[in-house]
Amino acid sequence: MVTHTTSPTRTSTTHVLRRSLQANGIFSSVSSIILIAGAVPITSFLGLSSPIILVVIGAVVLLYAASLFMAAASRTIDRRTGFRYATIDAAWVLGSVVLLLTNWVPFTTAGKWSVALAALIVAIFAGLQCYGAWRTK
Repeated sequence: MVTHTTSPTRTSTTHVLRRSLQANGIFSSVSSIILIAGAVPITSFLGLSSPIILVVIGAVVLLYAASLFMAAASRTIDRRTGFRYATIDAAWVLGSVVLLLTNWVPFTTAGKWSVALAALIVAIFAGLQCYGAWRTK
């Protein structure tokens, strides 16, 4: 009887990182489209003064989503890529926390909860990307 053993390949060690980048890309794409398409009603819901802020954020997040998909589609993903995206996501979370704690932006109560929820989701992606990068050889 012949037994075949396989050692982990580069692809199998990057599975978590690849899937977390793809999931982040989907979340970012959907979020950006919602921000752009619904800028006017979301502006008043959040307590912002102008919808252009959401259109700009939506456009930037859409570009970020495209870069996430490109990174996830790469044949190989090195750990620096995972840590880079985790760092960007952590910066987003930190920025959200600063905005929520300083009241520089006069968010409504619902707006504060929405920003906090989005930051929590982004923090989860940052953690998954860190874990995926750490597992990558």
